[in-house]
Amino acid sequence: MIRTGSNQKLTEPRTPEQQAKDIKRMLAKAEQKVRNLEERIADQKQQIREFQAQTKHEENLTAEREDLKSEITDLKGEIRELTRANRDQVEKIEALRVENAKLKAGTKVRKSSGITAGVDLRGLLQPSLS
Repeated sequence: MIRTGSNQKLTEPRTPEQQAKDIKRMLAKAEQKVRNLEERIADQKQQIREFQAQTKHEENLTAEREDLKSEITDLKGEIRELTRANRDQVEKIEALRVENAKLKAGTKVRKSSGITAGVDLRGLLQPSLS
């Protein structure tokens, strides 16, 4: 064998049986590579399905979050309205309590005045004994 300027070795002529074995080995290696690639593709497809499911789940969570934000905003408005209505009712109740207290005080004054007046009338209606 003579070496040329390249890095390739010169090979000795092979027999057809050796060539067939070499071809079979190369074919087996190629088939193994194809199987490995097919497995990788199957794994990647599974990962893609998982990522798609995760993405869909996250989209659903995002939509639910937006719905909840909207509902919270609505509830805050309702709370403000109920708080305002509650304050109005408290003011009305306080005004009614004050008015009730005044009416009770006025009734007591009238009762005591009536009793005093009644005593005076009794004294006038009784005949004098002298």
